[in-house]
Amino acid sequence: MITQLSHYLDLKQEQQLVMIPKLQQAIELLQLSTLELKDYLQKEIMENPLLSLEGSYSNQSNSYLPSEQKEGINYENFVSEELTLEEEIIGQLALVVNDDLEKEIGEYIIANLDESGFFNDFQNVIDNFNVSRAKIEGVLDKIQGLEPVGVATSGVREFLYIQLEELKGIIQDRNIILAQQIVSKYLDELSANKLRDISKSLNLEINYVQKLVDLIRNLKTTPRESFVNNCENDYLEPDITIKKVSDRFEIIMNKESFPVLRINKYYQKLLEKKNDVEYQAYVEKKLNSALWLIKSIEQRRQTIYSIVKDIIDFQLEFLNHGIKYLRPMTMQEVADRVEVHESTVSRATKNKYIQTPYGLFPLKFFFSKGLQAEGGRVSVVAVKEEIKEIVRGENKNKPLSDQKIKERLGEEGISISRRTIAKYRAELKIPSSKMRKRYD
Repeated sequence: MITQLSHYLDLKQEQQLVMIPKLQQAIELLQLSTLELKDYLQKEIMENPLLSLEGSYSNQSNSYLPSEQKEGINYENFVSEELTLEEEIIGQLALVVNDDLEKEIGEYIIANLDESGFFNDFQNVIDNFNVSRAKIEGVLDKIQGLEPVGVATSGVREFLYIQLEELKGIIQDRNIILAQQIVSKYLDELSANKLRDISKSLNLEINYVQKLVDLIRNLKTTPRESFVNNCENDYLEPDITIKKVSDRFEIIMNKESFPVLRINKYYQKLLEKKNDVEYQAYVEKKLNSALWLIKSIEQRRQTIYSIVKDIIDFQLEFLNHGIKYLRPMTMQEVADRVEVHESTVSRATKNKYIQTPYGLFPLKFFFSKGLQAEGGRVSVVAVKEEIKEIVRGENKNKPLSDQKIKERLGEEGISISRRTIAKYRAELKIPSSKMRKRYD
């Protein structure tokens, strides 16, 4: 009896040990973004000939059998196609340099750009290449003319100046020259919105200075910011789309985000025909692995669908009327209604995007704390949206102070402190009333 019990406990423990990595796999799958899931499944399909994927992003059949294993995996399949700023500039460098020395100096400069895309390390270049400062400046001028224009400039002042130079012929020369003068001599005053001081120093009308400042403020502040903006994915695909049909909302799951896996029957039959113990063991192992992954992918889809459905049911006012009507909601509340753990909700909503009638949002956008208002609790997101609307509608020549915004919110039945308003305003990247003041 003791021997049987011991055997049972050993077997149970062994099964638990086998289950742990499988459960970890299921948890990992739940939190993957679409791109991460794509990479993960491509790797799994390469390693398991019994797996096939419905849809567009897997036509590879680079699987291998135990005795037919390829010498190595082509890791280029998993390299991101998105270039860094440095790689982008290196690719353009060959078009502008005259010789190998200029190329080496250029590559050194590009490799030593700081985190903003600026360059100031002249002495190191001189020491490494034993060339004159004039030679380095010649190469630097060529680099600064590449895209994004102004990369490897010495700082914000020079970067703004070069961007303005590029606008000559598009904007009147007088405006460009005066804007460059402001950038060169009055950057501190510009940063503090002291337009009256600039107006007095340049003997210009204040409303004209405002137009010049608007021109400058539309420029990028660092080369890396300029590069990132140029490379932004303007066609980010949502994982889920909410579409209104008659008087109800439909949930549409993106096929790329929620792929369907199948057992590859051709490979399964081919492998099962081999009368070899090792092959049979291999087939059984790969089949079990494939079935578990298929189950995990389907479970991922069902879990995310259930959570999204709960969010949509709870946020109907938002879907019908906009952000100001977003209700306060926590992950724990969703977890309780869907009957899963809060950590499951957190993983399921990580790196997922949803298209709504009011725009594309991360799923985590819908989780917001509540504040007390006259009609009940209101979400922090809704309060922030109210602040944005108040600022948007203010007289720009006499912008509202935080105290005035507080009073406006009070009229809407929302009572929060001036300090909280200042905090929310900072989070929304709305400047202070002093910095918002215009002189049109």
